[in-house]
Amino acid sequence: MTKPFFAAIVSALVVSACGGDGHGGSAVTTPPGQEPPSGKCLVRLHGKGGTGAASTTVGDITVISPTGNADGWGAKQWLYFPDEEYAAALAIVRQAVVGCDQVIIDGFSNGASFAVAMYCKGETLDGRLERVVVDDPVTDHAVERCTPSASVAVSLYATGALEKTAPPGWNCSDGDWTCEGGTTIGISAYAQALGAVRRQSPHLDHEPYLDAPEATQFR
Repeated sequence: MTKPFFAAIVSALVVSACGGDGHGGSAVTTPPGQEPPSGKCLVRLHGKGGTGAASTTVGDITVISPTGNADGWGAKQWLYFPDEEYAAALAIVRQAVVGCDQVIIDGFSNGASFAVAMYCKGETLDGRLERVVVDDPVTDHAVERCTPSASVAVSLYATGALEKTAPPGWNCSDGDWTCEGGTTIGISAYAQALGAVRRQSPHLDHEPYLDAPEATQFR
């Protein structure tokens, strides 16, 4: 899959799912006339080449779609290594959920890999994070030495499409992918290190599973 085509898919899906024109800034501040998030919050993390969108409300859940902390493929990405970049990305998420009482993070592709980095570093968002949904991640080395908090659950979905392009040991620089450690480890090793059961996404192409049931299963 070429980078421009991949980026176009991600951007279109983020916009159609979350609203907005796809070119707005990070959803880390409350736009004029919009109430700050509260209660149950679902944070969607876009893939490389995507952007965030304005927050929306679905039932009693606020859907927050922040924008990544670095440029990537003509738009934005989540850069979660080295430590200073991880801190910058985490700060965006923390600011986005100010006011939220319960949080689920649902990351796709590059956003899924950042979500895994948070999970494996034991992030809890001050006890508010309940679950991380990992949707078709780039299977990099960020999952190694994973020490999550016992209070945070994890779900893993994969389409199988990335494995065709990037089998275990694939050099990420060959596709200008963002990978901690520089190579992929494959979905089986990734799931084992994550301590999660790899579930099949309903999609066969690399696209987000926006209706994953765990994304709305708050305690």
